[in-house]
Amino acid sequence: MIKIMYALLCAVLVCIASVNAASARDNLPIGYTAITGIKAGLWVAEEAGIFEKYNIQPHLILITSGSKMVQAMLGGDLPLAGAAGNAAVDAALAGADIVMIGALAKVPAFYIMALPEIKSIEDLRGKPVAVTRFGSSTDFTMRYLLRKHGMNPDRDVTMVQTGDIFAAAAMMKTKAIVAAPFSSPANLRAQEAGARVLMNMGKAGIYFPHDAWMASRSYINANEDLIRRFMKGYSEGVAKLFNDPDLSRRAIRRFTRATDPKIVDAVYQYAVDYVEKIPYNTREGIQEVLNQAAARNPKAKDAKPEAFYDDRFVKELDSQGFYKQLWK
Repeated sequence: MIKIMYALLCAVLVCIASVNAASARDNLPIGYTAITGIKAGLWVAEEAGIFEKYNIQPHLILITSGSKMVQAMLGGDLPLAGAAGNAAVDAALAGADIVMIGALAKVPAFYIMALPEIKSIEDLRGKPVAVTRFGSSTDFTMRYLLRKHGMNPDRDVTMVQTGDIFAAAAMMKTKAIVAAPFSSPANLRAQEAGARVLMNMGKAGIYFPHDAWMASRSYINANEDLIRRFMKGYSEGVAKLFNDPDLSRRAIRRFTRATDPKIVDAVYQYAVDYVEKIPYNTREGIQEVLNQAAARNPKAKDAKPEAFYDDRFVKELDSQGFYKQLWK
């Protein structure tokens, strides 16, 4: 009887300790904008329980637009989000207290896919092409590509907003559009519609803050320790993404709700192709955003890229040898 009572007492103490540990964690709503492999480092960190290691109770929230994500942040609904870097730049140019604190991907991580009759970028002239929303990273990518090939995006093609990249794949199937930027797994839907890769923008030789972690400066300054712990947890998730394929594929299946191994493998490959191992922002990429924004916002012309990002946490972890230890 004494042994049974002792065992029960131990069980109660363990439960109390567990409740106290959970209650001691900081609740952190974390926004993300798309079901895409670029977010796989976040998914893996959640799947592996890494954030709990840093006393964070994460709550992942999907909002499928960078501009809408920024609105949610400005409204006080979300303290931290991974979204298109150009959305943060546009918001900051408009006076918002938003800054990027780390990169998820710093090249335009898209495949430009087109119907078979489109043999070159020049063949897009006079045709309907898709972006998710004006001002999005898909919009930046398509406009950059068209300008590079001598076309005016507002005059030489018809730019169609689809809302999301899966909708673009559906429109490709009906030939309502002839080309669009795709990430994975939506690129597989475009393939099923008969589209092929016209260009891999990751190899185009340009930097662009495709996705970045962002928060308000006021929130960062009031929660430096929490942001530091978040960056540690996310970075460990990225390391596991590269080093533990089985765990990573499990996380991808959970968040994409995909059961087809072909889809899971495509998303995983896309993730390891584009996700940044050490999440420094890039000055050159933000300058590209400012160059394009200058056409619609005079403030962008004289703005300095350094005003839109804050790498202090990544620099601190790097100087302490954190990333060297992660990547050995």
